[in-house]
Amino acid sequence: MFRSYRNRLFVIIFGVSVFVYLLSFVHIVKGIGNNIFASFLILFISAFIAMTESKHLSYPIEKLNKGVKRIIDGEYDYNIDIDVSEEFVELSRSFREMSHKLKSTYEELKRESQELLKKNNELQDYYAELEASYEQMEAVTNELEKSESRYRTLVDNISDILWFTDGEYNIEFINNRSVRYLDYMPDEMTGRKITEFVHDDDKKIMEDLMNGRISMAEIKFKKRDGSILLTETRAKVIKNNENEIVGIQGLSRDITDYNNAKKEIMERNRQILAIGNVTQLLTKNLEPRDVLYSIAEKISTILSSPLCTIRTINESGRLELMVAAGELRDMPLLKELSLSSDENVKLLVSKEITVLDPNKFPIDDNLLLRLKELNVKNVIAVPLISKDKAVGILNILTTSRLANDISLLRSVADSVSVAIENANLYDDMRNWYFRTIDALAHAVEAKDKYTKGHSLRVSKYAAIIAESMGLPKDEIEKIRIAGLLHDIGKIGVADSILTKPGKLTSEEYDKIKQHPKISRKILEPIGLSKDIIDGIEKHHERYDGKGYPFGLNDDNIPLIAAILCVADSFDAMTSDRSYRKGISFDEAVNELLKYKGTQFNPRVVDSVISIYMRDRKKMERIKIETEIAN
Repeated sequence: MFRSYRNRLFVIIFGVSVFVYLLSFVHIVKGIGNNIFASFLILFISAFIAMTESKHLSYPIEKLNKGVKRIIDGEYDYNIDIDVSEEFVELSRSFREMSHKLKSTYEELKRESQELLKKNNELQDYYAELEASYEQMEAVTNELEKSESRYRTLVDNISDILWFTDGEYNIEFINNRSVRYLDYMPDEMTGRKITEFVHDDDKKIMEDLMNGRISMAEIKFKKRDGSILLTETRAKVIKNNENEIVGIQGLSRDITDYNNAKKEIMERNRQILAIGNVTQLLTKNLEPRDVLYSIAEKISTILSSPLCTIRTINESGRLELMVAAGELRDMPLLKELSLSSDENVKLLVSKEITVLDPNKFPIDDNLLLRLKELNVKNVIAVPLISKDKAVGILNILTTSRLANDISLLRSVADSVSVAIENANLYDDMRNWYFRTIDALAHAVEAKDKYTKGHSLRVSKYAAIIAESMGLPKDEIEKIRIAGLLHDIGKIGVADSILTKPGKLTSEEYDKIKQHPKISRKILEPIGLSKDIIDGIEKHHERYDGKGYPFGLNDDNIPLIAAILCVADSFDAMTSDRSYRKGISFDEAVNELLKYKGTQFNPRVVDSVISIYMRDRKKMERIKIETEIAN
C-alpha cells in the first residue's frame, strides 16, 4: 500500500489510463471495435475501477469535511484521524493543532467578548451618565453664564476699586471704577505693576499688604493728572497647594470724604479739648499771671503761632503786656501800646476778631525782621471782653488767617477775659492778704524791739533757700508767708517772758515752747494753707528728734518747717538780743555746719552754704535792707 497519497493517486490515474489505452489498442488491433459488448465491458471495468478508487480517494476528504463541519458547529475537541497517507496524517495532526488553537482562540475571544460586553454595558451606563452630566453641565453652564453676567454687573457697579494681580504684582484684572477714581481705563492698567499707581510714600506699605504682613492700610494712589486718591486698601494673598503665591486680590475704597470728615471731627475735638484745657487752667490753684501764660502757650501750640501775647488795659489807659508765649516770647516786645491808635480803638469798640498786617502793627523793628523770616503774614487780634467791657487784647501772629479757628478764638477769648478778671481780683486780694500778714507780723515785733525786722528777714532768707533748692513758685510763696508769720503765736506769750534780759526758767521756757501751737490756733480761722500752718507749727522741730512741740525727726518734719528752722536760727544768731550780741555771718554759717544732721536738715544747710559761697552779698543785703527799713 502506497503511503503517499499523491503517489497512489498518480499510480491509479496512470494505471487506469494505461489500461484503457491498452484495451483501446487491442480493440483496434483485433478488430473488436465493432463488438459493442466489449466496449461496454471496457467502459464498465473502467468505471468500476474509477468508482472504487474514487471512494477510496474521497474517504479522507469526506472525513476532513466532516471534521470541519464538527469544528464549525463548535466541537473544537473533535479529533480527525486520517492515516491513509502521510500527507493526511500530517494534515490530521495540523488540523488537530488548528482545532486546539481555534478552541483556545475561541475561548479567548469568548472571554474577551464577555469583557467587551461588560465594558460595553459599562460604557452604556457611562454614556448615560455622561449624557446626564452633559445635560447637567449644560444647565450649570447656562447658570454660570447668567451668574457671570450678574457677577460682572456686580463687579462693574461696585463702588470700590476691585483688582487682582499675579505673584509679581502685575495687574491681571481691575474693574471699571478705575475710570472714575483714577481716570484710567482697565485695559490701560492691565499688565502693569500696581505699585506704578501708588504714591512713593506708600510703596513700602503697599508691599507689606501684597506680602500679607498686614491686611489693611491707608494707601494713596496717583491719578492720571498727578493728584492723589486716598484709599482704604485691603489685600488677600492667594496661594496654591504648594503654598506658592499665585495672586493677590485687593479692594481699594475711596476714603477722601471720610478722611475729611475725620479731620473735621478731630479739628472740632481739638478745639473742644483746647477750650477744656483753658477752662481747667482757670480752676487750678495758680497765680493769675501763670494762668494767662499757660493759656497763651496752649494757643501758641494749638495754632502753631511763633508769638502769642495778652495785653490788658492798665490804669493809664494803655495796653500793657501781661504775658508772651511761643518761640519769639523772649524777643524785644513793646511793654505798652497806645489806645489812641485808630486801629486799636476800632478793634475794641467793634469787639470783633480782626486780621491785621504785621507791617502796620506796632512791633519792634528787630521782631519785624524775625517775623519776615518766619513768613508771618497776619496778626489775629481778639478783643477781650468782660461784662460787656473791653479789658484787653489777645494777639496771635500766624502764617495764615485761621478762618477755621475763629470760633475757637471766641471761646478762648471768653476764658482769657475771665482769667484777667480773676487776675485783677487776685491782685486785690493778694495785696489785702499781705497787708493783713504784715500787720500781724508787726503786732508780734512791736512787743520786742530786739526782734523788729526778724520775721521779714526770716521770710527772705527762707525764700532764697527755697529758690536755691529748686522748689516751685507756689511753694516759695508759701515759705515766704510762713516766714512772715512764723512767730505769730508769741502774741499769746507774756511780754515779761519775751523781753526778759536774763536766762529763762524752765517754766518760762515751757511757755515759750507753746507759741507754735498758739500760731495754729490764730491762723486756722483765717483760711491759710495747711502747708503754711504746718510749717509754722513745726519750725522748732529738730532733725535729731529733740525739738518741740512734737519731737519729730528726719523726713517727718515738713520741708517748709525745716527751711524756716534754719532761716530762723541763722537770723537769731546774727541779730542782737537783750541778753547777748549777734555773731558774724561766718560764725553763723560755721554753727549751721556744726549742727548739720542733728539740729538742722542737712539738705537745707547745704543750700545755705551754697548761697553763702556763691553770693554772700545777697544774704548780707537782706539784713542791711531790713535794718534800714526799721
